[in-house]
Amino acid sequence: MIKIISKLMLNPIFLKKGGESNMRKNIIILLAVIFAVSLSVTSAACKIEPVVEEPVVEEPEELVIRVVYHNTGIVFAQLIKAGVDAAAEELGIDAEMTGPVEPDVEEQVRIIEDLITLQVDGLAISNVSAEALNPIIKEALDAEIPTVSFNSDASGSERLAFYGQDLVQSGRTQAEILVEYMGTEGEVLIFSCDAAAAWSNDREQGVREGLEEYPDIEIVGIVNTGVEEQACYAAIESALLANPNLKGAATLDAVTTPAFGRALLRENLAGKIYHVGHDLLPETLDNIAAGATNASLSQDPFKQGYLPVKALYDYIVNGIPLESGDTGVLRVDETNIDEYIERLEKGEPIG
Repeated sequence: MIKIISKLMLNPIFLKKGGESNMRKNIIILLAVIFAVSLSVTSAACKIEPVVEEPVVEEPEELVIRVVYHNTGIVFAQLIKAGVDAAAEELGIDAEMTGPVEPDVEEQVRIIEDLITLQVDGLAISNVSAEALNPIIKEALDAEIPTVSFNSDASGSERLAFYGQDLVQSGRTQAEILVEYMGTEGEVLIFSCDAAAAWSNDREQGVREGLEEYPDIEIVGIVNTGVEEQACYAAIESALLANPNLKGAATLDAVTTPAFGRALLRENLAGKIYHVGHDLLPETLDNIAAGATNASLSQDPFKQGYLPVKALYDYIVNGIPLESGDTGVLRVDETNIDEYIERLEKGEPIG
């Protein structure tokens, strides 16, 4: 800038004789122009663009729902888990099945206590013991955790809804079907893998109510086999040996049903002892096809995993009231066994 002023001042126009007055004027004009330009440049250089901060959008916390089953170690439990997993994927939430590997109410209570401490958003519990689980369900509700039961329900529970089969009615239906095959007289044994559980008591009640209409049918007892496969089968074998006049058997679950059909085949008793069971594991379907098991009743375990998760999601997120859901009683026998084997082979969650 100084160099430019110097050159202009040495210009002949400014140095012309008698032009001092003009020179002063020109210098003043020049300085004014230079000042204006300098001011403009300085202003442009110092201008600060306002910083526009992007609004911070917080990601919503992922909904956490836990489904606590009382016996996750059996094959049947995997069908419930498939329903839970399907609901989790569909809804985009964190939903998982958990629980003791074999029936252990104290362990189930401990798991639920830990989940209450973690403040999960929702709980679904298979209630196999009113004495042990009703208080912990109340504790969860007091902690403002929406809690429902599934698969097995117990009287006196404050749970908000139940998703599963009417277990007493399923026992009555089982008794009616057994009479179709064995007739209205003879000895009957009932088998359960956990005779003290609420679900077992309900089904046993239904079977007894259904058979008491036939005075010539005698229920000679209930056999508590346990859930371990070899121990269960050994208990069934011992019962068969101890009851040579046995005409009918009602198995109450997915553990004893395939094992009893297997025993009938191994002991060549198929067609001599009539057998109606519960659930549709692959071995049970094979036993029906082989003529050992006459019929078995499904409670739709896939739905028992899916429905409570979906219902809790709708309740928590959308405010839809919780309503119990009956997963029904489906009969599979010699008339429709081929259909269900085919569906199983296609990968459908049959159980």
